[in-house]
Amino acid sequence: MFTDDGTIGAAVSGGADSVALLHALQALFPDRTIAAVHLNHCLRGTDSDADETFVRELSAKLGCPCFVRREDVTLSAAALRGNLEQAGRRARYRFYRDLLADGSCAAIATGHTRSDQAETVLFRLLRGASGGGLSGIWPVYADRIFRPMLDVTRSEVLDYLECNGLEWREDASNADLMFARNRLRHELLPQLRREWNPNLDTVLAHTADWAVEEERFWNLRTAELSARCAQDANAGGLGVLMDVQQLQALSVAEQRRVLVAVLKRPGLDCRNLGFEHVESLRGLVLARDGSGIVELPGVRAERSFDLIRLHRQGADVPKTYDLPLPVPGRVPLPGDDSCIISTRILEASSAEMLYDKKAFALLDWDCVPKSLRLRSWRDGDRYRPAGSDSPKKIKDLFQRSRVSAWERAGWPVVVADGTSGGCIVWARAFGPAGEFAVRPASRRTLVVEELMAD
Repeated sequence: MFTDDGTIGAAVSGGADSVALLHALQALFPDRTIAAVHLNHCLRGTDSDADETFVRELSAKLGCPCFVRREDVTLSAAALRGNLEQAGRRARYRFYRDLLADGSCAAIATGHTRSDQAETVLFRLLRGASGGGLSGIWPVYADRIFRPMLDVTRSEVLDYLECNGLEWREDASNADLMFARNRLRHELLPQLRREWNPNLDTVLAHTADWAVEEERFWNLRTAELSARCAQDANAGGLGVLMDVQQLQALSVAEQRRVLVAVLKRPGLDCRNLGFEHVESLRGLVLARDGSGIVELPGVRAERSFDLIRLHRQGADVPKTYDLPLPVPGRVPLPGDDSCIISTRILEASSAEMLYDKKAFALLDWDCVPKSLRLRSWRDGDRYRPAGSDSPKKIKDLFQRSRVSAWERAGWPVVVADGTSGGCIVWARAFGPAGEFAVRPASRRTLVVEELMAD
């Protein structure tokens, strides 16, 4: 854990485990600088200040540098629905990351013990946990944050302190049964040890050991599968797109792992996932009907044909627009910063060299209305594309071409200005209307082109 040079920071609250950690690190690494790292959570008034004073005095006694930060975590707890424990943990690890980032410490060690591991595994099991949850506290967290005491029991810590004549402070909040973890520590675990297994801490810690190694394997496998099944599609705010056929080819265990990994990507950051959430999303993957929506914590999953789009709830902005289209000219496509609709007029002989139905629309300028508008498609829009013998609804053309539901939003069409509903002259991907398409006798050609913005 501590192979790199530099200062080792020991997270010291003032409690028994952290005091033992600081002293033990000094004994194990006499040639390294060991620093005490203390966050004053400002939760217990004068008691919190007394903890800070104790850590400063202990550091001075042991000849250790001391890094201290004060942060009132009650302010951030409000955003976490009053969860003080979670707010405190986030504040501590933010402090650790800052010390690592600015070079004050090369590594940070915390005093988690086997007893903490047992509590964590049981706590997560009671709440409902996957294999990842049962892995409990990992020995290495975020590369340079280490838990070197996970094989040490709390009774061994107390023996160590007594043998070395070390004092520590008892945090009164650790006995407060208002906190779920304290109820588990002081009521449930003692009862289970008495009535079920006196070696329960070891059994639960071994469960975590099994799960940690399985998680290492699954993390590599899941990363490989996720790259195959999902891709970020942030252009236009699409979020993440998942390939339904690739997901369906996986085993149930692989499907669940991939879905959880994708939902936890930074762009989605779906928290508080439960079994029912994962299964509802898996149901969308396996459904025979190629459409549907599933609401997850903070994330919406929408299926269209063989794709599922995941995006933050509320991220979609309706892409409706209606604006003049100059000829010649260029108009940025509203809602899509990467696209420009360009128009220009060419003599017929020059236009012949351009023909490419995917990139251009060639229209007979002498037939096209001279006042045009660019707007988003509307439900009920219909026209007769060149080469078709009858009018088609654009909605039906979407279906035939398997255009996903989210791609349809803001789909551009060019219409004649002043006509009822706007006679459609051109539509993206489906081309010009038959009555306006260029023909051999055309003298001038209107080129409608989609260009990538600079």
